[in-house]
Amino acid sequence: MGKPILFSATAALVSLTVLAAVPALANDGDRGKPPHQKPPEPVTCADLATDPANGLLGARKIKSVTSVVVPASGANVAFCQVDVLYGTNANQNINVRVGLPLNSLDGGAGGVQGAWNGRTQGIGGGGCAGSLNVNAPVNTGYVGSGTDTGHTGGNCEPGVNADGTYNLQFINDFIRNGIKQQILLSKAIAKTYYAMPPVYNYWNGCSTGGRQGYLLAQELGRELDGILANAPAIYWTRFQTAQMWGQIAMKDLVGAPIPAAKLAQAGASAVAACDAADGVVDGVIDDPRTCEFSAKANICGTATAPPANCLTQAEAEAIDLIWDGPRNTHGKKIWYGLDRGTNLSGLNGTNPFALGVTQFHWDTHDLAFDWKTVTADTYPQVAQAGSRNIADVSDTFGDLDTFRASGGKLLTFVGGNDQLIMPQGVIHYYRQMAARYGRHDSPDFARVQKFYRLFRAPGVAHCGGGPGPQPQNLFGALVAWVENDDAPATILAQSVANGVTRTRPLCPYPQTAIYRGSGSTDDANNFYCGGDLDTREVLCDGVLVKYKHEVNGPLDFDEGEVERRVCEQHRHGLPHDQEPENRACLAKRPGDYSRDGHRCPRAAGLQARKTRSKPTKMRYPTNATAVAITIVAQSSSIWKLTMLEKSR
Repeated sequence: MGKPILFSATAALVSLTVLAAVPALANDGDRGKPPHQKPPEPVTCADLATDPANGLLGARKIKSVTSVVVPASGANVAFCQVDVLYGTNANQNINVRVGLPLNSLDGGAGGVQGAWNGRTQGIGGGGCAGSLNVNAPVNTGYVGSGTDTGHTGGNCEPGVNADGTYNLQFINDFIRNGIKQQILLSKAIAKTYYAMPPVYNYWNGCSTGGRQGYLLAQELGRELDGILANAPAIYWTRFQTAQMWGQIAMKDLVGAPIPAAKLAQAGASAVAACDAADGVVDGVIDDPRTCEFSAKANICGTATAPPANCLTQAEAEAIDLIWDGPRNTHGKKIWYGLDRGTNLSGLNGTNPFALGVTQFHWDTHDLAFDWKTVTADTYPQVAQAGSRNIADVSDTFGDLDTFRASGGKLLTFVGGNDQLIMPQGVIHYYRQMAARYGRHDSPDFARVQKFYRLFRAPGVAHCGGGPGPQPQNLFGALVAWVENDDAPATILAQSVANGVTRTRPLCPYPQTAIYRGSGSTDDANNFYCGGDLDTREVLCDGVLVKYKHEVNGPLDFDEGEVERRVCEQHRHGLPHDQEPENRACLAKRPGDYSRDGHRCPRAAGLQARKTRSKPTKMRYPTNATAVAITIVAQSSSIWKLTMLEKSR
């Protein structure tokens, strides 16, 4: 974060502090009135947990609280650490930690009050774990906060009880309750400790931390000014169920996991085939969704096979299925696959990804459920069970109405080759929000980008890594947007390999970086943001089967914000010159110009869906068991689904 940003906020906070410290001058109109209430004063760190007047000791729902000054150590500054155990019943035990830069009473200096910069920053977790490490934000002057989300470690198996019911206390504490209390407590404790409320409140997380950021924007929309939510693990049930698709494909077709070297070679061959599509050969596929390379080109004995790590027919078919993603027996896509160029070994190694196995247990509410009994044909039943049983509680796909109305800003980057969460998932959500806040109920990126921006990072893996240039200073960009109204038009990305520094601009979706045609391709200045990644082919190929109807449901063009008519023309392969004049109006507002110069119709054909209802906010169960579906194996390919309505 640059000094000008800090200075402007600091100056404002100093002004507020000075004004609060100056007693009001009496005048004739004040005579006879009671004296002004004495302004609050800071308290010591020790007093936070020992004096009931400070709102923690003895408070309802606070089971225990401690506060202590942690001395400086190495690169970490001294700070006041407050640990709170929160719970509304015997089974709820959420640990929240708040780290506060020392105030003036405890020896802090250099900030607007003590060592504090006037801001809070919540830190997210990862996998199935929270985080109680608050040093990073505290070291930069923020009040930092974290939570264990109600359980220790990263095991989510306790989400299902031994009797097959859901442990909704565990699930809701992990999904939402823990982080909500983290934010509310950190703001309240900061106000008490410094005798002034935070001026700006932020969230910073990736993966699970990214999902948590989206949850807070959806369900606690008035409490945060800025949210950095990278590689967000939203659609928790759907994408984690899909994490097992590759293992099932390899089991069915190959009989065992494919060696890592063969998976890597298949990925490298895909990159070699599609790298140049954007006009620059740099070892990265700009938009893997447009790459149609088949692993069958690597089958041993073919003219295109690599000299080493070629594939058998079965291995090639399995890899193509991994890239394509899970489909039902009617060929309809259930969720997205891992994009070409992505490291396939993370989910498709010798052992399956642990969270995927756990998700199957959540889907079926059965801790003994064996994923090896599932085939590609029966996978849709498991996916449907998860959607109907628990996804409404876990998947984090609500609207951003309150957050938007409150002036919040949401910034997200997702790696174009994320190996764990399938980046098309967050693009799917982003397009839905672009339609929700558009004028004609179709994606309007200019409007949604006023408060929510998504940046793709080609060649970047989950939360970072990979061959692509890495995003830089994302949190600083968020702060500049919130505090100076400086919306990020681009994000600088940089990598260093073999002594060569490469920089690129990352562009707000659906734009991408385009080479100007001259100058070094390692210099971001020789690229500009433009184009439109929302092509007909990409959007139509990404339409999913209807949520909760994964087995036999129709394709849900409305959820995909895609016109059914255009996709049907695409599917039937109509030649370009035989399509109607409005063929390129996919996802355009009526009256706009299509990509090939035609004006989109206002009355017929691809007119925007003005009558379609907006998504409604979900009501999440808190102390009840959700609707459950029991899956009973009848044979290797037939499943019986029985609806069980549990008490609420």
